[in-house]
Amino acid sequence: MLQEFKNIRLFDAAEVDYILSPDNKAIPTNLYSPALDVFTDFVKIKPVTVAESMPIIEALEYMKSQHVRLLFVLDNKDAFAGIVTAGDAGGRKVMAFMQKNQVSREQVQVRHIMLSKFNIKTLTYTQLCDARVGDVMLTMKDSGDQHVVVIDESTAGVLRVRGIISSSDISRRLKISFDIMYEAKSFAEIENALTQNGGF
Repeated sequence: MLQEFKNIRLFDAAEVDYILSPDNKAIPTNLYSPALDVFTDFVKIKPVTVAESMPIIEALEYMKSQHVRLLFVLDNKDAFAGIVTAGDAGGRKVMAFMQKNQVSREQVQVRHIMLSKFNIKTLTYTQLCDARVGDVMLTMKDSGDQHVVVIDESTAGVLRVRGIISSSDISRRLKISFDIMYEAKSFAEIENALTQNGGF
């Protein structure tokens, strides 16, 4: 079996002094940047999914292992059923379900805590292509959502989840506090914070 492969020659690193990094001259993301700059596109990045029957304790551990704060939930036919966040999986929602149904934490499943797709508002990929980061920020601020699911339509006319935008990704790209987005009383306050941080 190993005869199919070849041994690749290795070189010493002794004479290497520099490490490449992305071009620092790249334009930083700001409120007027294309919204696609803060979009996680499932054409390029595989979504992290769980079954709705998974115990919520396992789902929370899975999030930690995958370094994500949101999971896409699939039903028993592997169809999109909803989303579950780390905040919901580790917070009051679980306690409320336990008390209401007289069950232990081990009996709580993702399906009991998730936000059903019937209660999720989405943006279309077409809308996103025409939007700026500021447009998305304002939309999320007004809705109070920390994540926005983005959908598109296949050539056969099938609707599907294309990706997601998270407020944590936006705040990281803009280099402003996560809370500023939601606590600011006006966009001027956000712009002021960005100016102070050199991100506007």
